[in-house]
Amino acid sequence: MPPKKPKSGKSSAGSKGKGKKIQSPAARDWELSNQDHPEDIFPMVLTSATQELFDCQADEDVTGESPYKLLEKDDIIQDIKTRAAVSDFSPVKQIVLDYPEDELLLVYDRDFTYGQSFYLVLTPEAKDRILNPPKPETPEVFEKEVVKTPEPKPWISLGSDKEIDEEAFKESREKLLYKFSRVRRKFGVPVCFSDRNTADAKDDYLECASYQDSRFSIKQMQRDCGIQAVPRLQSSSAQTQWKFQKNIFTQYTPRELSVEEKENILQEEELKNFCNSVTPRVLQALQQEGIMNVFFDDWKALGTAAEDGDWAGKVSEGLMLYQAFTDQKYTKDKKICSINWHPTIYGVIAVALTKKKEAQLSESVVRASFILFYTFSDPSNPQLLLECPDDIFAFEFCPSDPNIIVGGCINGQVVLWDISAHVTRLQGTQPGKKVSVYTDACDFHQDLNDNKENKTPIVHYCAVSALESSHKAPITDVQWLPTTFEVTRMGLPVENMYNISAQVVTCSPDCTIMFWDVRVSNLLSHSASERGPIMDQKTPYSVPDTFKHLDRTWKPLFRVSLPKIDTSGEYAPLKFNLEHYTCNEANENGDSSKVIPDYSQLRLPSAKTLKALEDVNTKLYIGTEDGEIIYTDWKLGKDDSGRLQSAKPLHCFSIHHWLVNTVQRSPFFKDIILTVGSWNFAIWKEGVMDGPIILSAISEQVCTVGCWSLSRPAVFFIGKEDGSIEVWNLLEKTNEPVQVHSHVTNAKITCIKPWAASSKQHFLAVTDDIGMVRVFEIPKTLYVPSRSESLNVKKYFELEEDRLKDLLRREELWEKEKEAEELKKRRTEPDKPVISLVENEEVNVKEYNDYLMLEESVLKGMGLLQAPADTQDN
Repeated sequence: MPPKKPKSGKSSAGSKGKGKKIQSPAARDWELSNQDHPEDIFPMVLTSATQELFDCQADEDVTGESPYKLLEKDDIIQDIKTRAAVSDFSPVKQIVLDYPEDELLLVYDRDFTYGQSFYLVLTPEAKDRILNPPKPETPEVFEKEVVKTPEPKPWISLGSDKEIDEEAFKESREKLLYKFSRVRRKFGVPVCFSDRNTADAKDDYLECASYQDSRFSIKQMQRDCGIQAVPRLQSSSAQTQWKFQKNIFTQYTPRELSVEEKENILQEEELKNFCNSVTPRVLQALQQEGIMNVFFDDWKALGTAAEDGDWAGKVSEGLMLYQAFTDQKYTKDKKICSINWHPTIYGVIAVALTKKKEAQLSESVVRASFILFYTFSDPSNPQLLLECPDDIFAFEFCPSDPNIIVGGCINGQVVLWDISAHVTRLQGTQPGKKVSVYTDACDFHQDLNDNKENKTPIVHYCAVSALESSHKAPITDVQWLPTTFEVTRMGLPVENMYNISAQVVTCSPDCTIMFWDVRVSNLLSHSASERGPIMDQKTPYSVPDTFKHLDRTWKPLFRVSLPKIDTSGEYAPLKFNLEHYTCNEANENGDSSKVIPDYSQLRLPSAKTLKALEDVNTKLYIGTEDGEIIYTDWKLGKDDSGRLQSAKPLHCFSIHHWLVNTVQRSPFFKDIILTVGSWNFAIWKEGVMDGPIILSAISEQVCTVGCWSLSRPAVFFIGKEDGSIEVWNLLEKTNEPVQVHSHVTNAKITCIKPWAASSKQHFLAVTDDIGMVRVFEIPKTLYVPSRSESLNVKKYFELEEDRLKDLLRREELWEKEKEAEELKKRRTEPDKPVISLVENEEVNVKEYNDYLMLEESVLKGMGLLQAPADTQDN
């Protein structure tokens, strides 16, 4: 449609004001108020596509405070040529072509003053007038003004004088006249005062005390009171010290050169020569800064551990914040209870979230549970979401295939995921391409809408264990068995023929530890093959069929119960740790460990065909919810009737006073275990069954988590409830940490996980109780081991073991000496006479009567007990 020439003030004035050569200002204002818009602007509607093309999106690029946008004339002409009549600028095509300048002004009209959301300015004069509005004229100020004293106005009564007259005191009766006289002879006589009873004389003063008349009572209904506010007067003084006075000035107006001086300086040859000589060097420095970090300290990066020797004591550096991850959409009212680094992809970290107790009680709508994957490239948005049937307390990547993940739910079920289809997204091979995770052709249009709102892929779980065969309480720890062995239904360790991790161990406060196998059982292989692919009708994407044979039918291989040693009942485990068996024959089966296995094709072998491994350690260290450390064997035995049952734990130590949150084996010594719980931590040595070889003192704050360093045998980290992290080095100090990083977070630390990205870059991931992940870069002093550190730590553990044995030996000796002294004392002391029961009863009665007499005398002395007329002895 061709642009309409706006019928503004010109035409309307011509029609309404015929024959009037001179027009008054009032008439002009009336005409402008009745026209649609001025003639030098054109109201128009811009579609969302046009707004996005010209970067003028409403309330984003242009707002009510900044409504102006300059558009290139060539861009508008190109848009008219490209989209022809579809273009929003086609009505003003001729005006744009005739516009003398290169930029046109577009104004965002949020209040729809001229009927549309935008209007285009058609003339350069109007553009200058809008962009540079004239300043308002200031009224003239007279230099001399005559100050006149204001004259008071006459007071006009509004009725308040009547209230004042009513409240004023007026005499309503005649005054009483009293006359006092005295005998003349008593004038001037000295006065002598003395004490005298008022009852002896008639003319003396006698007090008449008021009393309550019981015949009637008056109830006061209204009281008229007057209050006058009087300011309090306070007199105070202060003495100030006099100081020497000195003049001080401040320059608040800059000293500037004149225009002539500036022009002379700019025209000088020295300045031009200086700029010409310096410009290439400045450009080269800026280019170098863009290519590499010129402030990098190469001296600190030089050398290795062997060349530099013992770095401890030379450089004192702490943890430095490298990255922080948070997402308000998924972490609101939740805490992080488990964290793991991706084993093979750099900078990928996964966290499991659970609802807080307050949120569980207040929330009426059930929200979905996810495991979030963060990357260093985008810390504010998760790159992958693992959908869970319920909140996850613990999860772990499979050692054989990092795309397989196992997790334990709060309802006791075990869950499996397969993220093979989303590895490219985590690796970041296609950063500019929007990856669509939906593959169902039927919901193609719905997928596009979902991708606009949520670009993060959601991965549905492959399989979940049968609810009736799962734990009856939340799963607090889950671990994969190593690739070096597997277990049978009796708990016996046998060889792993394919070097593939296919078995999982879980524990829960329901007093059981369960072993699971992800392979297809021979009994279920036929029924599993007949089942079709499992689809969730609520989600528009398909589910991987890696573990479809286990979904909702998965049962544990066997269970291990934990009966108490001395009393009835069972222990409630929270964390456990088993020794990872290593053997020389692990790599004799070729390159099968390098090939990623297909778990859907694995079958559970028969135990008769597998070779038993006698040298595998089947003992577990377990931490309970009562603060106990249990040492037990997972192998099942048979009772007298031939039924399988779990053996009682070998040892139990009550070291921690509360929940045990960490049971971790040292990555350098397979017999050294770190446990953390309540207000202390302990280090154990497997084989020493007398107690921990190292036990920390009770701290002021609760120890919430702990972990070993991956590169230094003597270093480990402890997280506290107040958000601080302690760094311990057993070769420097054993009674206190070498570093304390206070206020790492304002909430309780829930998880700590180290990760070695390379030989020169180590990270420490720290999570808190408010759903935030912080990644710290470990300094060189904490990840480069000192010379012979492993050997020195081993010697230190041996010395602590000897110290513990010597202490136990001394305690046993002291106990024997104490018993001998007591026996000797009994022999030397004379035998006490034996008191019969009758004599003992008489002594007790006498003592009780004496107590009653003492109590009665005390109460009488205090006036609390009156002697009755007739007293009876009970």
